[in-house]
Amino acid sequence: MLPKRKQLHLVDYDYSNTDAVYFITICTYNKKAYFKKTDIAEYIAKEIDYRSRVADEVTMFAYCIMPDHVHLLLKLNEGYGKSLPNWVAAFKKYNSRILTMMLDIKPLWQANYYKHIVRRNESLKNIAEYIANNPVRKNFVTQWQNYQFSRIYYDAF
Repeated sequence: MLPKRKQLHLVDYDYSNTDAVYFITICTYNKKAYFKKTDIAEYIAKEIDYRSRVADEVTMFAYCIMPDHVHLLLKLNEGYGKSLPNWVAAFKKYNSRILTMMLDIKPLWQANYYKHIVRRNESLKNIAEYIANNPVRKNFVTQWQNYQFSRIYYDAF
């Protein structure tokens, strides 16, 4: 059994706050490397881009899709009107519906996810670069720009 991360959910915090930026990590169920398959990782990348660029639910600052987890740096857009837990649940539910059929597995995602509210004194650019450099730290590539599923949306800063 995998060790559980301590989930810090601030009781009095408004997770629908559109001024807040969140660093989120969502892991696959039992840390299975489902996203090693390029077509599956591409599907997740397209879904992230759709939710930020087309549906305009969030402003995405960065993401990285690793074999067994996804990192996101985002803020909710004013027009979205729902909370961060609602957004993550919708993201996971939609992807699960499609990908569990493609992969013939169930479930796709772990039930919980890790979230960090970015503080005012933390640099978004530094966090975005930390996220993008995940494949470098894992020795997949020597520069994050060479990893197909790491992206920093510089125009969002």
